[in-house]
Amino acid sequence: MKNTEPNKLLKKLNINPKEPILLITAEEALSNLMEVVEEYCPSLKIDKISKDDLLKLLNTYADCIINYHPEDDHQERAALLENFEMLEQYGLSEDDYDSLDFY
Repeated sequence: MKNTEPNKLLKKLNINPKEPILLITAEEALSNLMEVVEEYCPSLKIDKISKDDLLKLLNTYADCIINYHPEDDHQERAALLENFEMLEQYGLSEDDYDSLDFY
């Protein structure tokens, strides 16, 4: 995943990297999520995610920015947890769930 840049992945899936997700772009949102994925659940193959699933994840992230404070990556972790079942097909495991969970 380290070799995948958010901008390239978004363009590959025909998602405008500059499309706002709340007050940040899709590229910034995906970059934030990818940092947390690398730390908490590196088995997630985010570069394999479909366009529809990535849009769902980005929109969930936007909701989490409203509902969670930014400390300890709560916003990103909440977005990943909210979409955990969908993301399992891209490599997430129960161990990743435990790593992401902050409750």
